[in-house]
Amino acid sequence: MHIRRLATQQELQDATNLEAEIWGAGDPTPRSLLVVFSHHGGVVTGAYDGDRLVGVSLGFPGIDAAGVTYLHSHLLGVRPEYRRHRLGESLKRAQWQFAEEKGLPYIGWTYDPLMAPNAWFNLAVLGAEVRDVWENVYGTLDDAINGTMPTHRFWVVWNAKAPPRSPQGGGEHWRMDIPSNVAALRRDNPEAARRQAEQFFQDSRRLWEGGWRIAGAGRDASGVWYDWVQEPGKDDDA
Repeated sequence: MHIRRLATQQELQDATNLEAEIWGAGDPTPRSLLVVFSHHGGVVTGAYDGDRLVGVSLGFPGIDAAGVTYLHSHLLGVRPEYRRHRLGESLKRAQWQFAEEKGLPYIGWTYDPLMAPNAWFNLAVLGAEVRDVWENVYGTLDDAINGTMPTHRFWVVWNAKAPPRSPQGGGEHWRMDIPSNVAALRRDNPEAARRQAEQFFQDSRRLWEGGWRIAGAGRDASGVWYDWVQEPGKDDDA
């Protein structure tokens, strides 16, 4: 398996088709827009098993609230049967290589905090840092993964060359478990899944606004959790 940047019309059409297949989306990123990203400042990257495209990522320059230009990672997906081959990490590191070449200081993206594999990958494997908690960022996506769920998201930033963050001490820690039944509930009982998503977001937002921050993610046989730590000088009523 190998990773390469995509540029031809056929390669970019294959990327669009794969996005539709992975997300079950009726309106994947059109080839014409991928052409713009690929040739005018962004990067579309593919993971291949021989000649077969099995993973894709898309990134393009964005400007953050401080006016800093960074690489915004809009999507990354791998075919289900290839998800234990570390292709997601390889695609992310290929994005970082592009960001470095362009002099961009970090990569930023959003993810669903209730997706335990994504939480572990982003925070534990890559070492990205949660910088904000956003409410219903994209509205209803109505695809096979998100359905009609609210798109509450954690915003993370990642600099692959930054030293690993030291465990934060001196403050109180709070373990927030990611429910183990998220996928099944979304499939079998969407209304209960919506209540679950809303409650998780409200709990997260309350902690964030109270001065708590996410130190990382933990994992054992019981599942994945967030390790929240209180910033110095803050208390529960802040």
